[in-house]
Amino acid sequence: MSLRKGAFALLFAAAAAAQPPRGWNDYHIIMWSTGEPRDRSLWIDRLRELSFTAEQCTRGCDATPYVAKGFGFYVENLVSELAFLHSRRPLYDADWQGYTSSRDKKYLIRKPCLNDPAYWPAARTDVLRWVQPYPALRPLLYDLRDELSIGSYANPMDYCFGPHTLAAFREWLKSQYGSLEALNREWETSFSSWEAAAPMTTYEIKDRERAALAAGRLENYAPWADHRAFMDLTFAQALDRFRGYIRELDSVTPVGIEGTQMPSAWGGYDLWRLSQVVDWVEPYDIASSHEIFRSFLPPDTPVLGTVFGSDMPRIRRELWWRMLHGDRGVIVWDDEESRSIQKTQEGLPITARGRGLAEIFAELRPVARRMTGLRRLDDRIAVHYSQASIRAHWMFDSREDLDTWPRRFSSYEATYSRYARVRDSFLRVIEDLGLQYNFVSYEQIENGELAGGGYRVLLLPQSVAISEKEAAAIEAFVQAGGTVIADNMAATMNERCRRLARGRLDPLFGISRSAVGWRAGPAGASFHIGSTSQAPFEIFEPEISLTTSAARYTAGGVPAVIEHRVGAGRAVYLNLDMHHYGRYRLTPPRGDAYRDLFAALLRESGIEPAIRVVDAATGAPVPCVEVLRYKGPTSESIAVMRNPEFGATGYLKEAGYPDNSALEQPARIRVLLDRVSPLTEVRTGRFHTATSFLEATLDPWSPVILRRATTVEPRSSRPRPPGRRR
Repeated sequence: MSLRKGAFALLFAAAAAAQPPRGWNDYHIIMWSTGEPRDRSLWIDRLRELSFTAEQCTRGCDATPYVAKGFGFYVENLVSELAFLHSRRPLYDADWQGYTSSRDKKYLIRKPCLNDPAYWPAARTDVLRWVQPYPALRPLLYDLRDELSIGSYANPMDYCFGPHTLAAFREWLKSQYGSLEALNREWETSFSSWEAAAPMTTYEIKDRERAALAAGRLENYAPWADHRAFMDLTFAQALDRFRGYIRELDSVTPVGIEGTQMPSAWGGYDLWRLSQVVDWVEPYDIASSHEIFRSFLPPDTPVLGTVFGSDMPRIRRELWWRMLHGDRGVIVWDDEESRSIQKTQEGLPITARGRGLAEIFAELRPVARRMTGLRRLDDRIAVHYSQASIRAHWMFDSREDLDTWPRRFSSYEATYSRYARVRDSFLRVIEDLGLQYNFVSYEQIENGELAGGGYRVLLLPQSVAISEKEAAAIEAFVQAGGTVIADNMAATMNERCRRLARGRLDPLFGISRSAVGWRAGPAGASFHIGSTSQAPFEIFEPEISLTTSAARYTAGGVPAVIEHRVGAGRAVYLNLDMHHYGRYRLTPPRGDAYRDLFAALLRESGIEPAIRVVDAATGAPVPCVEVLRYKGPTSESIAVMRNPEFGATGYLKEAGYPDNSALEQPARIRVLLDRVSPLTEVRTGRFHTATSFLEATLDPWSPVILRRATTVEPRSSRPRPPGRRR
């Protein structure tokens, strides 16, 4: 496979040279607490007793008590205009009510408009005023805004149609299209001048959609999708601008955001763009947001999670999982319903919740410290992050809403986004095989990341909207020896969400289509591979037929798993419904056929797990177990942990997900290693002489972590420096 040999090693060396930001060579436990403590000095002492290392400090608050006690802090909510929360909420509500009742675009002017030049001088003055007291006190972080958005969270709102945004949008369109004629062709419009060019609102594009479908024409969302893309860019540029202002006073402390939403067509939530303009982030881990940010941010970037409530087993599991996935700390939400310390009572007594958290921190923090600086290893599997496909799928999913789409709030989207469920299913099947992946964005693919990053497999989970440059890079990747695995509707739209007459990658997959379009679910026959206790596969697109490819499986005369050899590589098209693997896996063995299919496809592409986890008694694979590997200068670590679906008891319950109870029993496992070596159990310190496996009890709430010395190559096999002779 000629995929630029050694690229991964070079990337690893560059990452190893990076240093964490000031103060972030440790795992931080940060308190976010409502209300004022009775005694600030004693409050900090109590926090320290519970292993907290820092507290949130709202802009304008005095941070000197933290400094006096040698305690950490971060500065929060520096730019209120980045969200419509609290006192700003009525501004948004008035616009939303006015717009949805009248459809008048006068309600679509964001307040403030981020493209209004008059806004920025005062904004710079304000943020510098808020930041000025803090640089000398050495904060851990600056937070621009919690739960920030162009509108409200990731709710659908067509901000911004203000004159400044439309003027900037037209200049952007000129850079994208080059001529008004090209814009009119793509949008299917007839603007007579650039000054007349204007995007379509969602109401307008929905009217166009209904008319096109009724007339049998192909969908064209470009006049809407281009505006959403520009607003994503606007939001990211605004964050970068504020970060630049803060760096005028403090060039050391990371600047970032917290309370981020799932990837969305709304709110500015193109996570690739956001990852390029922040130094740290605290994401709400919905629809794999955590793993997306982890993939895009540089190593050692502070990524934090937040825990709520008092369910200690759940909190223990979440904190271990997040630490193993790269989190550098945690924010603990503390309010009147779940106090860790009774902050208004005499003596500030510690609660049962506080003691429970302290016990978890005592287990986790020493291990987190030892893993600081280690580099996570993956199996060179890339997962496509396609913001254009996110936009297209929002339009698809909202068809059934008719004119109630403005009520498709972010909480609803988290539960019912079909695209998010398919993407998560692809990720879970890779994790369940003991393998690891990285997201690779649309822009990275266009810029050659597949070859330059040394990837061997690319997954396209319902990547419906793909640019010509992406398609060319994917084809070159396969020609050079890579494997691409896609599912339904792949590349049947361009990056502007205009439907194509055929899929852009259809020749690569060796298929043809008698029709293109969207459907909510499978429309063909079903079939089993393996026992009937496993969920059947269902044909998604009966319109697919073979041209130059071969079918591995068929059902009802329709090809189900299609393979096409191209150059030195292979393209695989899964004409299957992948929506439900995420929930099938929670009731083993329902999802085993999906896991076995992917295991075979990846094995044939040279990818097998370095570490396998089997039942100690039967030797069968243990379901829903994740394996993570890390490398340091002199040792490597292996973590094995149950991999539940954290949203199953929350936002996914309504979508039919079972709970995690099938995975919440201890399991006696055997960890099969890829080589014989001495081994240390990190959490217990138990040492094992040279061995090729380890037996252990895996509890549902925390991991087994092993450490072994890095393999040293024989002297004769090491490369010689240039100019040296034996």
